[in-house]
Amino acid sequence: METTKIAIEYGAEDPLWQSLKAGDSAAFGRIFHENYRPLFNYGCRINKDQEEVKDCIQLLFLKIWESRERLGASDNIRNYLYSSLRRLIIKRMRSDSNLFVEIDQASVAFHADLSIESTFIQDETSKQDILSLQTALEKLPARQKEALFLKYYGGHSFPDISQIMGISTRAVYKLIYKGLDSLQAELKPKVRQIPHLLSLLF
Repeated sequence: METTKIAIEYGAEDPLWQSLKAGDSAAFGRIFHENYRPLFNYGCRINKDQEEVKDCIQLLFLKIWESRERLGASDNIRNYLYSSLRRLIIKRMRSDSNLFVEIDQASVAFHADLSIESTFIQDETSKQDILSLQTALEKLPARQKEALFLKYYGGHSFPDISQIMGISTRAVYKLIYKGLDSLQAELKPKVRQIPHLLSLLF
């Protein structure tokens, strides 16, 4: 009976995840290679130290492989990886910080730098719009920036973002729509199509 409830709530487990849990090294390698770049991009938004982010990704996958037989079910591998990497980066930032400085989930900065892809946009108008958008983004609270990043980088759904950030779906809606409203107020009518530009920025 309990298995049926889990299947209804979370959906069927990803076959690739099942293979990993069964000890299939090829499945493990595929998961690593398919997710490394987006994980690195996301991790560097939380911690700008690229070497530390790389270490965290390596450590995350090492832990996954070592504990593969004890892993729970997952119908969305990327969500699991994003939320796990987020927790690991914040945990290590907390342990490396001054003992008198409190670092929690809500106080971690989130960086909205231009992506490599967006720097190669040829249209000068789009470039100026993106630069204006980046300036406006930096004025937003970190949690709003992170929610917008997850929404417009890879197209994560509201429930996905809820799982990754460890907050309610309702809180995700509030973060995203407050962020978009602030950007509209800051940029309109100078910059149009903000959601489209967000996808280019990230």
